[in-house]
Amino acid sequence: MGLPFFIARRHLFSRHKIGYISFIGIIATIGLGVGLTVLILTVSILNGFENEIKTKLLSFDAHIRLRLMYQDALDSTRVVEEVLNGIPEIKAYVPYIHAAAMIRKGSATDGIIIEGLRENDLPRTLDLGRFIRRGAIKFDLPGRRGIVIGEKLARQLDAELGSEVYLFVLQNAPQMFKRPRIMRFMVTGIYSSGIAEYDDIFVYTSLTAAQDLFDMAGQFSGFQIFLQDNQATLPVTELLNSRLGYPYQALSWNDLHANLFDWLRIQRFPILIIFGLIAVVAVFNIVSSLMMIVIEKTRDIGVLKSLGLSNRQVQRIFFWDGLMIGSGGVLLGFCLSLGLAFLQNRYGLIALSEDVYFMSRLPVQLEVPTFLIMGVAALGLALLAAIYPALKALRLTPTEATRYE
Repeated sequence: MGLPFFIARRHLFSRHKIGYISFIGIIATIGLGVGLTVLILTVSILNGFENEIKTKLLSFDAHIRLRLMYQDALDSTRVVEEVLNGIPEIKAYVPYIHAAAMIRKGSATDGIIIEGLRENDLPRTLDLGRFIRRGAIKFDLPGRRGIVIGEKLARQLDAELGSEVYLFVLQNAPQMFKRPRIMRFMVTGIYSSGIAEYDDIFVYTSLTAAQDLFDMAGQFSGFQIFLQDNQATLPVTELLNSRLGYPYQALSWNDLHANLFDWLRIQRFPILIIFGLIAVVAVFNIVSSLMMIVIEKTRDIGVLKSLGLSNRQVQRIFFWDGLMIGSGGVLLGFCLSLGLAFLQNRYGLIALSEDVYFMSRLPVQLEVPTFLIMGVAALGLALLAAIYPALKALRLTPTEATRYE
């Protein structure tokens, strides 16, 4: 590495005439490390939020919902199935019912959304079972109909496992003077996902029970479609809409929750800008540290130039200074990020309100590309910070540097 590296190392790790210069170099390294840690953890938390929400949503929802605009369209169900069977990205598709109703237990009444599915379809489609807190998913019982409800809804209704609840549906406008359709169900399972949109509203029962409740014998709302890879959701959705057209409408899970993901994307940019300013402050610390070295080593630089040290070698000295501070800061930032992320994921040091954030603890999802991008950027900024001090050192002439010595 030669003479420039040797001199640069002496600058940073030897005792200086001005005693606090070494301390400033240490502070610059720590500042860069802390700034890098904050940026890595910020990106990792944002990724963790998005991934956790996606995982929960895909446990309760299909990748694509193919909706029927009116029930007479069921006459062409065979054509639809032929199209679905001809798309290799589709892993499975199942019929479902999705409709609004009212639920009642005692004097408590609330509005709900009923999802009707065949019980034997659930193991290969929805991952509802992972969120069951009490009981189990049992829709078909001897002489009774089973229902699975959210934990928050259960608290509102004061319902427990085995409780009987009544579901009723008001008739359509032409039949508004008829009595509502009412059916009795038994609570067989209580789930908790942490997503209020589901826990408060969605209840699950068998497809046949939902068909009886809504007077839809042999009919259903559409198909829930599950793919081999959720990255193919958008192209498959577009393909279905182009092949089937009206009266069918294919909506991806991203379309159904567009507002939520738009909010996450909007939040990402300003958060990164705000915490990125910490890294900018660290860069100024590096500049000030190197400038102090230039001021202290003015005489030494003059002597070295008089002995034949070239401008290029002087420039390399300060670039090595910046690189060593940057490398130390990057290493420190990586260690702090890994350590803090491990503690949070293992012990949940920072808890969250599930009512607001859809999860009980702050999620941290570390990714290798994040470390690589942030690490290279930090090293680049450290080298850029060395440019101005290097230029100041280059302008020094041997006579000016040693005039007052």
